[in-house]
Amino acid sequence: MSFHPGGFGPWRYIVMAALLTGGYQLHRHFTIGGLDGLSLQTRSADDRPAVGWVSLAGLGAGDAGSSKAGADDPESSPDGGRSDSGSKPAAKRGTAVSAAATGQRKAGQPRSQNLLIATWAVSGFGPQQLRDPEVMETFVAIVSRFDVLALQQLRATERDFLRNLVARINRDGGRYDYLVGPIDPLAANGGDGGQVAFLFDTTRVVTDRTQLYAVADPDRRLTHQPLVAWFRAAEVDPQRAWTFSLVNWQVDLSRARQEIYELPRLIAAVTSDGRGEDDVIVAGLLQADQAYLAATLGGDKHWFANADKATDIHVKYQTSNLIIDRRMTTEAVLRGGVFDFLRAYNLSLKLAERISENLPVYAEFSPWEG
Repeated sequence: MSFHPGGFGPWRYIVMAALLTGGYQLHRHFTIGGLDGLSLQTRSADDRPAVGWVSLAGLGAGDAGSSKAGADDPESSPDGGRSDSGSKPAAKRGTAVSAAATGQRKAGQPRSQNLLIATWAVSGFGPQQLRDPEVMETFVAIVSRFDVLALQQLRATERDFLRNLVARINRDGGRYDYLVGPIDPLAANGGDGGQVAFLFDTTRVVTDRTQLYAVADPDRRLTHQPLVAWFRAAEVDPQRAWTFSLVNWQVDLSRARQEIYELPRLIAAVTSDGRGEDDVIVAGLLQADQAYLAATLGGDKHWFANADKATDIHVKYQTSNLIIDRRMTTEAVLRGGVFDFLRAYNLSLKLAERISENLPVYAEFSPWEG
């Protein structure tokens, strides 16, 4: 028996229709990812394109050039000064901030040409805060200071929470958008929960949503999956504009020492993700002070946006930071710090706690490549 083109008659069209329908449903509900194999990841709850994956698997600590920080460094702590291992608490609150980070920017008001990138752990900020006008007034004022924010500890329990949050930010003329990954499946394993996301001013940076991915961790070394986004400065010639990868990571407090040990491996995985991007910035709730982070990464190759300031409103701990490789990211102008919104806006401690118990940490960058 032999077959020839067209020999299936009307059945050919039925089969083709079934294949097209199946392909559409696969595209609609799943994304295909992975470097060494295929995996299916359900699309995110808000119908945004699902993230892809880059894996930590196969990268040893030696491959990443790590050096074990630790116990031999009495000046550092893997939990931001919370441990009883003899480490010092975080330094006293500082009020110095760069000129670019002072004053809320009104809609249409020019901002410093340099880009301000921040990280902020928002302590379970969710729908309840979104419905609180007093909280939202200050939250929007804080967000409007920065061009890109890596947020941790969001409580996105409602399907449209982030969409509604951005709509509120933009109500007075802002042009912000967001990137978000899937609900973190590893956060259920005893972690402190929450979701990470990026907020960014679309007049200042552009992104490629197809470049958004989560760092897979099949060996479960990390409680929360780091989320990686790619951005480019928007207000200069695209051929000369600065591009960078921004890693948004939330370290679990109860496993801070083990997870921070994986930091060099994480940076190596993102640097070698195949995109050829040499500027990789790690932002997040790292649950470690600058001294411990520097010892883990080894040498003086990295610059930290926050060297010695507390990052909580109670002036106790240093837990958030931005990590920049000073050899590769020459666009960093080496100015940054902690934005103390409690003092800047003269808030009561009670109101500040309703917004977040943590303060944003930021750094300043030139928009020109190199």
